[in-house]
This record gives sequence, structure tokens and C-alpha cells, in this order.
Amino acid sequence: MELLIAIAAAVAGVWALWYALRGSLVAGCLVFLLVATCFGSPFLHFETGLLPGTLDRLLILGLIAAYCLQRALGRTDPKPLELSDKALLALLAWLTFSTFTHNWRNLAPGIVPPVWRLITGYFFPAALYWIARQSRLFDRRVKLVHASLGLFGVYLAVTGLAEVSRQWWLVFPRYIADPLVGLHYGRARGPMVQAVSYGFALGVTALAGLVWRSYSLRWHKLAWLAIVPIELAALYYTYTRSIWIGTTVLTVIVLAATLRGAWRPMLVATLITAALFMTISQLDSVTSLKREGNATEARESATMRACFAYVSWQMFLDRPLFGFGFGQFYQEKLAYLSDRTTPLELELIRDYIHHNTYLDLLTETGLVGLSLFLIVLSGWIRTAWRLSREENPLWVRAHGVLMLGALGTYAVQMMFHEVSYTVLDNGLLFFLAGIAAGLAPQFAAARSTDCRGLALPTTETGC
Repeated sequence: MELLIAIAAAVAGVWALWYALRGSLVAGCLVFLLVATCFGSPFLHFETGLLPGTLDRLLILGLIAAYCLQRALGRTDPKPLELSDKALLALLAWLTFSTFTHNWRNLAPGIVPPVWRLITGYFFPAALYWIARQSRLFDRRVKLVHASLGLFGVYLAVTGLAEVSRQWWLVFPRYIADPLVGLHYGRARGPMVQAVSYGFALGVTALAGLVWRSYSLRWHKLAWLAIVPIELAALYYTYTRSIWIGTTVLTVIVLAATLRGAWRPMLVATLITAALFMTISQLDSVTSLKREGNATEARESATMRACFAYVSWQMFLDRPLFGFGFGQFYQEKLAYLSDRTTPLELELIRDYIHHNTYLDLLTETGLVGLSLFLIVLSGWIRTAWRLSREENPLWVRAHGVLMLGALGTYAVQMMFHEVSYTVLDNGLLFFLAGIAAGLAPQFAAARSTDCRGLALPTTETGC
């Protein structure tokens, strides 16, 4: 047995060395996301000190090491920093400063360690962004990302429908079937064992499949028409309002970015009007949505969001610029729950983390932190829109549309949930943003003089 282990370790070492020298960093980022989703902490974890050890955390450390080695060997493609990149670096610095200048040790029971959240929710996704951005990007690699994410979306949809229909033989990994693991048991929640992250990932990967379909073979296009209803059904069975809204926003954004001519504003305006009408007319049934609890609990969940908004505003008034410290909302909000000047039952949120990423950043890191975060997102929106322009090759436009749709549904999820407690949500978005930021210098809508009238590069050689 010892000999077999030694042989396996030697083979793994040789393969790891080859990958560090020659492997695709973009593919490595993609593998990390898939491992983090399906083989994260519920699958395997072990104690290492500050952070529990998991396969995905070991993998990203190896990925960072491979990037450093390839950069030293000149096998990466460094790009000049844009405003959004500088804002991201400033945001990471501010979050770090905010974390370590407040109470990050000797925490009360139930509080998520701020350092843990800082690393998994921001630094790991930022590493994916930077590695993807600085990698060599050409058509084959980007198309591989779209195809892989699209196929992963099929797996997520089938798994979610198998969950809600109790067809456990179709569910993998097996921990998904355990009601004691994760949240939202009884809904479609996939390997994330949480309906919000599942719905966000499914929406983005479904769109990735559609953009891949746009430039793939004819039979691929026909096959994908049968897959879309399955993915929409799985999104419905998340029984999560923010996912439904995010999917609607994603659809409108994609149509606005892809349709041309006079029909575009008319169709988009019609869809927005229809969505608003349906939301208003069905508001009572939506707020009383019955999920794994009863309708009263669902209505209470909607009421809690008003409490979060009120408490956040009071905290912002007290410390508007710098906030109460990253990771401190759970503890610092307690002093505001005794406010009797409002009819809101503020005690409802005593045992909960924040349910709004924007307001959480505002209360914890002040206007400084929220402003930096919004600058980053605004820069990514601009980059994605430039990529989606008609002047670019189809596969580049496809990634721009994918990024715009992902940003749209991500922005909605941040209004209803705090998305930085796992690496999954920020990791997927930051990875796509890194590819978009890496493509932008090559495929800007405004061409340089010596590239005008020439065929755009679709290989490593460039223009």
C-alpha cells in the first residue's frame, strides 16, 4: 500500500509540475470553480489552523503558485491596469485594513470570523480575476469556458429537478440528499446546498450555454432548445424570489444587448412592463410564498428586509465614512434592535447575518468601501458592453453578453442576500470579469489606427 501511495504521489507531482509550467491558467480557474462547487467543505474538510482545509482551497494555492511560475517564465500576458482594476486593489486593501483595525479575534459564538470571510469571499475571487485577466486569451480557450459552464448548467438543472422529485439516485454528490447539510432542504439547491447560490450559478451557466450555442454547430443549437425548459424549471423550483427576479433581469439585459434595430426598445419595454404588471398583481402571493416553511414564515422573511434596511440606515448615520468594521454587522447591530421609535419588529433580525450586500458593505466599511465596490462593478459593466459591440468577433460579443447577464442577476442577488460568505458567487462573477478584462485591450470598440480594416486576432499571435 505504501508503494502505491508513493507511486501515486510521484505521478501527481510530475503532473502538477507539468501543469505549473505549461498548463492553461484559464482551465485551472475553471476547474477550481467546479471543485469548489461540488467537492467543497461538505464533501471533505480538515483542520489546518486559520481556515479549514478543503480541496478547492488547496487547489487555488496551487493555481496561484502556477501563475507566479508562468509569469516568471514569460508565459502570461500582462495587461495595463484599468480604473476598475485599481479600484479592486483599493477595495481589497480597504477591506483588509477595516478587518484588522476592529475586533477580528475573541469573537462571540455564532459570528463568522471576518478573516475567513475576507479570504474566501474576496481574496480568492480576486485571485481568479487576476489570473484569468493576465492569462493568454484566444478563441479556443474562451469557447471552452462557455461550453464547460453550459454543460455544468445542465448538470445543475438535472440535479435540482432530481432533488425536488426525490430521485436521489440521480443526485451527486450524495451530501446533497442530507437535510442536515446546508440550507433550504426541499428546494432545488444543488451541490451548493443553498438555493440562492444554486440559482445564481444555474442562471449564469444557462446563459453560458446559450452564448456557446450561438456560434456552435447546428445540431448543438437544436439540442439546446430542449435543455432551456429544463433549466427554467429548475430555476423555478429554487422557490427564491431573488432568483426569479434575477432571471428576468438577465433575460431583459441579454435581449437589449443582442437585438438590433427598431424592435429592440419596443420589445424590451414590453417585457419590462409585463414583468412589473405581473409582480404588482401577484405581490401578495409572492410575499406569502410557501417554501420549506409555512406562508407566515415567508411573509416574515419579507418583513425582515425592512428591518435590515432601517437598522443599516441608523448605523450608517452614526459612522457614514468608515463603517463599523468589516465582518462586524452581526454583533454591532444588536445595540440598535431596542429602538422603539419604529413600528418594525427589529428583534426579528437578531440571529441573522445581513441580507443585503450593498447595505452590509455600507454599514461595515462605510461610503469608502461601498463606493470602491460600485466603481469596480461599473467598470466591469463598461467593459462587458464594449465587448458586446457588433465590431467584435462573435465569440467575443458572446462573452460580453454573458458578462452583462451575469452582472445583472448578481446585482439583484446582492439586494436580497449577502453573497460574500462563500467563494462560489463572487468566484464565478470575478472569473468571468477577469476574462472580459483580459479581452478588452485586444477587442476594444475603438480600434487603434494600425488595426483599422484588418481582421481581428482570434489566436495567440494578436494584431
